[in-house]
Amino acid sequence: MDDSEPQKWETLSSKVILDTPYLRVRQDCVRLPDGTVHDDFYVREARGWVAVFCLTTDGQVVLNRQYKHGIGEVVLELPTGGIDEGEAPEAAARRELEEETGYQVESMEFIGKLVSDPTSSNLQAWVYLARGGRPTGVKDSDSREVIQVELATPEELLAKIRSGEVDVQGQVAAIYMVCDRLGLLGGGRNEDRPR
Repeated sequence: MDDSEPQKWETLSSKVILDTPYLRVRQDCVRLPDGTVHDDFYVREARGWVAVFCLTTDGQVVLNRQYKHGIGEVVLELPTGGIDEGEAPEAAARRELEEETGYQVESMEFIGKLVSDPTSSNLQAWVYLARGGRPTGVKDSDSREVIQVELATPEELLAKIRSGEVDVQGQVAAIYMVCDRLGLLGGGRNEDRPR
């Protein structure tokens, strides 16, 4: 068994083969550490996305129920969206939360970053915990987003994961990250528990 540290691949050339506002794919020619060259390694590029675990003033979590055409199903998830070019992740989190739900918040705390598919994508997600959510903003979803806003307690949300009602991989990870921070999984900081 080889216990040496894995080495990075060398990119010999790279070209974009698909470039749209929503999807960009590049083809890399790479040399592996053993000298093998592959000229057909495809990578999906993205600016990333944000997920917002928004606690309302009475301790409920703001959720979105909407149709997702990629899987052809309606899903339940945290308010989520892409980061615009030149936009900071926290600004994207505040914008997406208001656009999708009409909620604005008193505070926004960065919880952590998730890597989606490191084999064939550079996509990353920034997870935020927002507190003091109130429906005081202007809901302004784009025409492809018909969103039904729902509320659940953090405990109800965890039950929705266990039942399979919430099953989007990155969403489940984001929810668990925040619930851990809130002390709802047994390992977080009790002073952060929603009241």
